[in-house]
Amino acid sequence: MAWPMRAPLLLLTALMVILARSASAQSRLTSSGSIHGADLNDKSVQRVLNFTISEYNKDISKDEYYSRPLQVMAAYQQVVGGVNYYFNVKFGRTTCTKSQSSLDNCPFNDQPELKEEELCSFQINEVSQENKISILNYKCRKV
Repeated sequence: MAWPMRAPLLLLTALMVILARSASAQSRLTSSGSIHGADLNDKSVQRVLNFTISEYNKDISKDEYYSRPLQVMAAYQQVVGGVNYYFNVKFGRTTCTKSQSSLDNCPFNDQPELKEEELCSFQINEVSQENKISILNYKCRKV
């Protein structure tokens, strides 16, 4: 008599175990390989974004003036062999030339003939175990 009453309970327990494993597998899939929003307040995201800004001014922008971000339009990350970061950044030209020593507090140039803005999309890869950050791809256009 006890067996017929235990069967539904046993089936319910088995179903709960299957659902729990499925949710756990789904969680692993979304954390590894999928692209999701990056928190701009996170130290790792800030480190990679600062690297990106530095490389933009050093190698990508051929302008003689230093540029700073006006706005980070979007930030995403993807766990792969390391972490891929995707940034859309709107840059503004400052009044400082790149040859100046202190560039941290340069004001944006608001003179109409010198004011310039550029929107750039970056794909950056960071392998923290190897202390390596590199720009994989980028595209910029004047706005």
